[in-house]
Amino acid sequence: MRMKQLNFILAAAIGICCFQTTQAQLCTGDKGPNLLAEKGSFSTRYITTNDASDPCTRAGTSSFNPTGNIGNALVGCSAAVGASIPCSDYNYTASSNGMMPEFTYSLVKVMGDASGSNCLHTPIWQGKDHSNDGGYFMAVNGAPSVGYSTLFYQIKSIPVCIGTTYEFSAWVLNMMPPGGSTNAAPNVSFVVNGQVIGTSGAIAYDRAWHQVGGSFTATTDHVDLQVINATQVAGGNDLGLDDISFRVCKSRIIVDGPETYLEGDSPNPQFTVTDPLDENTWYKWQLSTDGGITFANITNGSTTTYNANHKFVVSPNFIGQAVTEMNGFIYRLVVSTSKSGLNNPDCIYFNDYKLIVTSGGPLPIQLSSFNGTYTDGVSSLNWATSQEINSDHFELLRSFNGNDYEVAANVRAAGNNGKAYQFKDKVTVPGNVVYYKLKQVDKDGQFSFSNIIKLNVSKGKTSLQLFPNPVINDFTATLTVDKSASATLLIRNVTGQTVYTKTVNLIKGNNSLVVTDASLKTGMYYVSIINDEINYSSKLQKQ
Repeated sequence: MRMKQLNFILAAAIGICCFQTTQAQLCTGDKGPNLLAEKGSFSTRYITTNDASDPCTRAGTSSFNPTGNIGNALVGCSAAVGASIPCSDYNYTASSNGMMPEFTYSLVKVMGDASGSNCLHTPIWQGKDHSNDGGYFMAVNGAPSVGYSTLFYQIKSIPVCIGTTYEFSAWVLNMMPPGGSTNAAPNVSFVVNGQVIGTSGAIAYDRAWHQVGGSFTATTDHVDLQVINATQVAGGNDLGLDDISFRVCKSRIIVDGPETYLEGDSPNPQFTVTDPLDENTWYKWQLSTDGGITFANITNGSTTTYNANHKFVVSPNFIGQAVTEMNGFIYRLVVSTSKSGLNNPDCIYFNDYKLIVTSGGPLPIQLSSFNGTYTDGVSSLNWATSQEINSDHFELLRSFNGNDYEVAANVRAAGNNGKAYQFKDKVTVPGNVVYYKLKQVDKDGQFSFSNIIKLNVSKGKTSLQLFPNPVINDFTATLTVDKSASATLLIRNVTGQTVYTKTVNLIKGNNSLVVTDASLKTGMYYVSIINDEINYSSKLQKQ
């Protein structure tokens, strides 16, 4: 049985707490995507290169001073009031030995490695961007907490949902060589609206990244997030900060019930909501009739109470009898801490149930691939099937807004053995994007839809775009290249480990590649498409 399940777990306790990856984390299980996105990762799409930095910091003569090694400064915190912009009250430097004084910071790709240390600081500091995606991290020469401002990183006025539990964390690195004093080790605290929610304790002298942070329940609709220095000594306290994240600790919604029903049956799947804090008491139902592209409200919102096991169970008892026209309908349960929160994408948790209606005969075959490219007014759509049984035809559907589709072509199916198909769609696109999906129809009238691919038709060179993002199962990677060539699609986890690789053939112009077999676990990933001439990269959140 195939089930689309998004399992979200809410923290069982609230209060002041801290964690490292070796300790029990406050928000266990799945969490929401990073609400800070690239603001928290110091990525090259957010931090611009400082081409005026000291030549020795970016000379390209060694692995520790590559070209473009220094990023421009963050803004001062007094200038970022209410702007949700990362800021720092430490002194920024990009000069030779500029980080020798305490109370200084810089944004670097590589601080030092086994070959030596960057000239920003003469002693042997070692550190590299935690994400390993070519971005920056924040290198800090921490000053003692006495006599100096303790605040070296802050984001002000982040919108939140009152009553919702959040996790605020970051990755911290001790840049000093092994064997240092515990009293001089980096020690940082995480502060929300003036309250310390977590303290790292002494970060080990192992030159490894450690995740630290804490969680809290929002009592205001905006919060200020701060990372402060909690060490009172002057010597040591030399640290790296990267991949700051701000995530919702989510509740769990599990769907129980068969996915496939015969015509005339009355589907009644059960949605079980588990919330250890009994916070998400409001819920509503939504329905998508276009394969999950858009959802419409069926109800406006109801409130309920949890049982002694912190659960409540509801069913979409409005479905009625299943008919062929309902094949592929998706029913969604949405929960939140308030009625108003049900309409705020940042305040909801949900799970989907896809209904398959059959007359008892075989269902349409499954696609093994569906890709597309766009060049000079022509969309080239390619798809392939495995063995086909009872297959009749494909309808190629086109949309310019992602909501309203029209039939662009009917293609006769092979009917038995698997086959590769191609169709060229000459089309004038009114905007910058055109969407396609396939409707697979068998001889008994049963049908199913493919994933949606999006083709960017703008003439300018574009970055790698991933959608949907966050992703449940499959996603589409879209990019533009100057000439046809093969490339490698890589997916790496946050530790830099490659978890998926695939050779792809790119055609000059816009390309849209569907990834259906990555089998990713919940978390953050970095997707790259590379060859000798291109290197595209983007982040992907797996729910």
